[in-house]
Amino acid sequence: MKSFNKFFTSLSIGLILVSGEIKAQILFPISIESDLAERNERTGVTIYRGNVLITQGNLSIQADLVTITENAEQITKIQCAGSPASFEQLNITSSIPELVGSANDVEYLLQEQQITLSQNASLSSNGTVITGDSINYDLKNEIWKAGGAENSQKRIRLFIPPKSVKSQNSTP
Repeated sequence: MKSFNKFFTSLSIGLILVSGEIKAQILFPISIESDLAERNERTGVTIYRGNVLITQGNLSIQADLVTITENAEQITKIQCAGSPASFEQLNITSSIPELVGSANDVEYLLQEQQITLSQNASLSSNGTVITGDSINYDLKNEIWKAGGAENSQKRIRLFIPPKSVKSQNSTP
């Protein structure tokens, strides 16, 4: 059970995010690069298309399409789509990937502190890897749920390496 907790405790995105680290991440500026961008000031929705790269602190996100929804005060939702969309959070001290995730669809609800990876979802941290059709993580309550595709035989897979392998992978 400690492996599960350690694995998902390091989850973050900005897209993808431990609630304490999210608070630290919001202190960094957000940089967004894309081929095209379109903003609707009335709805607070901005759409980025084509080779989208978002960086904030030690977090980076790559996707084909990103939709950011905000209200008058703050960003409320980040939706990413790709083949797949992916994110990576680096360890601040070693610059080694701490958390890597990918899925065809990634949704992050900031106020609810919920992240959902859908369609061919994969999440890895310190050698531990979980795959499935969907992975949902409640950052606030530290509860995760993974599932296979509905109406199919697809199941989730979890790989937890031996402790000695984890320590070897985490050292440069």
